[in-house]
Amino acid sequence: MRFDLDGLEVFFPYESVYPEQLEYMRELKKALDAGGHAVLEMPSGTGKTITLLSLITSYILSARGANARKLVYCTRTVEEMQKVLYEMRILSAYRREYFGSADELLCVGLASRRHLCIHETVSNLSEGYDIDSACRALTAPWIRDSAIQNTDVEVCSFFEGYENEGKEAILKAGVYDLAEFRQHGTDRGWCPYFFARRMLTFANVIVYSYHYLLDPKVAALVSRDLNRDAIVVFDEAHNIDNVCIESLSVNIDESILGRSRACLGRLARAVERSKAEDASRLREEYERIMTSVPLATMNAAAGSEMRGPPVLPEDVLHEAVPTEIRRAENFLAVVQVVINVLKSRMQLNSSVEESPTRFVEEIVRDGNLEDKKDLRFTSDRLTSLLKTLEVSDWSEYRPLQIVSDFVTVAATYLQNGFTIIFEPFDSYTGDCKPILQLACLDASLAIRPVMNKFRTVVITSGTISPLDFYPRMLSFRAAVAASFNMSLDRKCVCPLVITHGGDQTVLSSKFQDRSNPAVARNYGDALLRFAERVPDGLVVFFPSYAYMSDIVSFWQDNGVLNELQERKLVFVETQDPAEASLAIANFRKGCDSGRGAVLLSVARGKAAEGIDFDGHYGRCVILFGVPFQYTESKTLRARMEYLRKNYQVREDDFLVFDAMRQAAQCVGRVIRNKKDYGVMVFADRRFSKHNLKSKLPKWIGQFLTDQNLDLQTATALAVARKFLLEMSQAEGQ
Repeated sequence: MRFDLDGLEVFFPYESVYPEQLEYMRELKKALDAGGHAVLEMPSGTGKTITLLSLITSYILSARGANARKLVYCTRTVEEMQKVLYEMRILSAYRREYFGSADELLCVGLASRRHLCIHETVSNLSEGYDIDSACRALTAPWIRDSAIQNTDVEVCSFFEGYENEGKEAILKAGVYDLAEFRQHGTDRGWCPYFFARRMLTFANVIVYSYHYLLDPKVAALVSRDLNRDAIVVFDEAHNIDNVCIESLSVNIDESILGRSRACLGRLARAVERSKAEDASRLREEYERIMTSVPLATMNAAAGSEMRGPPVLPEDVLHEAVPTEIRRAENFLAVVQVVINVLKSRMQLNSSVEESPTRFVEEIVRDGNLEDKKDLRFTSDRLTSLLKTLEVSDWSEYRPLQIVSDFVTVAATYLQNGFTIIFEPFDSYTGDCKPILQLACLDASLAIRPVMNKFRTVVITSGTISPLDFYPRMLSFRAAVAASFNMSLDRKCVCPLVITHGGDQTVLSSKFQDRSNPAVARNYGDALLRFAERVPDGLVVFFPSYAYMSDIVSFWQDNGVLNELQERKLVFVETQDPAEASLAIANFRKGCDSGRGAVLLSVARGKAAEGIDFDGHYGRCVILFGVPFQYTESKTLRARMEYLRKNYQVREDDFLVFDAMRQAAQCVGRVIRNKKDYGVMVFADRRFSKHNLKSKLPKWIGQFLTDQNLDLQTATALAVARKFLLEMSQAEGQ
């Protein structure tokens, strides 16, 4: 349908539009008109993606020619990207019905080489970093130059095809997903990854990962040419603050540190060989460094896909490299000091937190450096040296790159939102597992360049309440912030809060209650009862893997699992990504088989993030406990202290906010469209308290009635049975 929205002709590919979709479009248009940022929450299953795409494409294509803008649509996972591209295909087909061949909408999806590479050998590597490194070994300028002189030197035929023919090609209007780029590359002999990268320049709509904007190492390579008028959308952005923090944090364990020492020795030998065989290369590098051109700029212009610096664009140094690290051998001596200081930290027997300033000052003292700022060049200096030595396999030096990132970021942000934490033991198992963390505490750092560069950035999700928390944590002003109720002809969501078990035991996952066998027994009783009465798929979430392990072990010892397996097939999500994916796939097969299935999973795990349990796969979700974070974590405590001091966010407020967004994300898996229906069970007494339930999204809270806030297991089951019966009858009609 086509309709007018406050003077804008909107092309929407369905016959009707929901009231909340119309409200969402109106608020989104206000933000675009004002040239400001927006925080928008829309109920799950009400067409948020197509609403965004329809409004923004109509908006940007209404201005033709030089005034045309881009939509940059960021997703967390490749699976979510493919869903967006599917919706774009529907919208594009509808627009072609109206405009015909005159429609100029070009949409491009981009992912890493791991998802786009078609080289027979490289594409079969398992790790993304190894694929990137193997690609570089076949496409680096010095490799290609050598191949001209020596035909035995292997290059990538697909990259050569792209360089010879693909660099001048432009795709016609349409929607191009990853599979189409791979097929396009196979048919023409062009590299799909580099061709897709090039098409970003011409596309009206770009769909790619958060990291292409938030991770400075990648953003400098892929997204630096986007102009200020591009409209940026971060979808499913309820955890965007965590993504920001992870993009600037660096972790080093014993394995990385040990391998970095080996890398340093290998690099030192390569320098000595270069001096003996071709000293001109190192001399030319030294002369380049002596010029006024910034090292980061030289690396970016190297033409060999050099990654960007690990710091934010405004913090990249644009000045001469210090004398102490200009010569390769002097630089390697400084890196040796860095490794020695890191090693000294790894030998501690207790947890330690220190400021980056203290850490950097020790390196400056031991390395006889003049200034702490000298260490800010470490990452760029390493990149320059690897290029100068014409290193093909960068994967060999990855541990050394991690160490260089650690010291570069620490030296750059001495007083600004970072801390260094050493933990000798695993927080959950107690095993000796030393890890040194350079922890970013301020999520606003990573997103600030995005907020400052682009006129309109939209942060949106189905579970992003309370809305005011995100502008506070990410330090930006929202021109528009809105949350919408779900408009329904029927009540398709049934949220229930179970506070007591059948024997009146108070249900809670509080730490002091975790050793109470009565709680575990009543949780097991609740699961058995719901498994018996709920048809098809039942998804269960626990606050953590440790708590799930304890409860499942209790159930195993007391016969609960055996009884459960008599009712439905049982699958368990583990921390291993491959095993988790297999468990979810088999869970779906179990539902399809008619037996029905139970999936035991964890908040913040794979099943809770981006996996849809629509239709019969998720007729009921049970959340056993409130998914609070592990509050004894030094990293979490440091972050909460930073938020309190700098953003006036109280610790309790942050913990509740984080727990409830995770809870909403878990139970929200049950509703994926308006024809769907399901039961949401919150099995913890604390969910009945105002400070928790008030943090639920409006579209869940609108269905949570007072009479369903304080239920025993049997009463909740009766309400759920009645609801499911009514829904199944309506579905049959």
